[in-house]
Amino acid sequence: MARESAARRLHLAARRLAALDLAERGLKDRPDDPLCLAWRADLRKALDLPIDAVARQAPPHRIDFAEACLDPFAGIGESKIESAALYLAQFDPDIEDARLVEAHRSWSRRHADGLSRYAHSPGARERLRIGYVSADLGQHPVGRSLLGTLPAHDREKVEVHVYSDRLSQDRVTARLRAAADAWDDVADLDDGSLAARIHDDGIDVLVDLAGHSWGNRLLTFASKPAPVQASFLGYGATTGLAAMDAVLSDAWEAPTAAHFTESVVRLPSGRLPAPRTATRQRYSEVPVFGSLNKLVKLSPPVIALWARLLRTVPQARLLLRTQGLDQPWIRRLVVEAFAARGIAEDRLDLRGAAPDGAHLLTYAEIDVALDPLPFAGGVTTCDALSVGVPVAALAGARPLARQSISILARSGLGDLIASDADSYVQVAADAVGRALPVTDPPAAQARELEAVYRQLWEKRRGSRPE
Repeated sequence: MARESAARRLHLAARRLAALDLAERGLKDRPDDPLCLAWRADLRKALDLPIDAVARQAPPHRIDFAEACLDPFAGIGESKIESAALYLAQFDPDIEDARLVEAHRSWSRRHADGLSRYAHSPGARERLRIGYVSADLGQHPVGRSLLGTLPAHDREKVEVHVYSDRLSQDRVTARLRAAADAWDDVADLDDGSLAARIHDDGIDVLVDLAGHSWGNRLLTFASKPAPVQASFLGYGATTGLAAMDAVLSDAWEAPTAAHFTESVVRLPSGRLPAPRTATRQRYSEVPVFGSLNKLVKLSPPVIALWARLLRTVPQARLLLRTQGLDQPWIRRLVVEAFAARGIAEDRLDLRGAAPDGAHLLTYAEIDVALDPLPFAGGVTTCDALSVGVPVAALAGARPLARQSISILARSGLGDLIASDADSYVQVAADAVGRALPVTDPPAAQARELEAVYRQLWEKRRGSRPE
């Protein structure tokens, strides 16, 4: 019982810290946002952090937002907090999959389904006008993933419009902007005004790149400003939105449609582009397993599984590097959680986040990267493979629990995929010293997306007018 409570205390703190990061992202964009001020103040109190000057600006409020954001069924009447709760629930291994899907449906019923929709009577189009909507078009997994796709679109088939909700600009933003036919910075527009802009622009297929991640514009999609709407890339789970026609996934992440309220379209080359894999030789007297995934992914089942691996390979060490591990109180919780599973502190190498780009250097110290659950790695898995580090992954049930197995399968590394805890331990132990093959997957996603957009458009044309 004690070992379980140590892991649960850690995971609760990690989920609250992840929520705090969302609240602070909101305040970075809008420093006077009363909702984010109240949310941040409640979270700092729940985490027993000092009440600073920003927290003292929080307006009076009756709702405990620190509790509400961790309950996807709270129904507090605040769409942003409830949407954040759905995102944070993806890290919770205790929520049944069917209930998680229902929580997304319930959010849509409360906040989206009752909004009036635009009418459409789509006609013939030789060149489709595609609109991408995101707040993450910069140095972010979404922005990085689009670098190979957006510039590759065939301009004879599609015209690319981008609606960026990102206030800060960087080199990734500049490259994506240069690849678009039209780019609108829309952070100052509310959901209704953005919907009107999209409708006036005559967008044929509108693509959501956020789902319920922070900064999403799902309430814009609820007004159906485009005849066809699809969710892609940035979330990987259902939006629950009745106005969302499709979700773009793949056969590995979504072998069944049971986890989605939308129609599922499976891209042959995958939702997340597979990386170029490298090869290397690393021979360690002391094997090092490691993970650079977010702290919030260190769930109780992950700690139990990784501790079991360390007991099986008794000379091995575990290197964890991520934001939060530079804080002594978080490090103490991690040490206690592993100690409760029989793993001594001297077998743990705990480090805070590395500067941008420098995190890849950490992989030079890792023999095998360990994939977490129920929210698997995405970019972290691609990063590891790109520098020649094998990744051991366990196939889960939820789409987000299958991100890494999709990447591994498409990289010809299906033998690194485990079906249960026993095989996970064996796969990870056997991968020590393994040299990966060099692969360079073809850049097929842009062509596949164009075909999917055309398919969805023609299907919409054949249905009754809205």
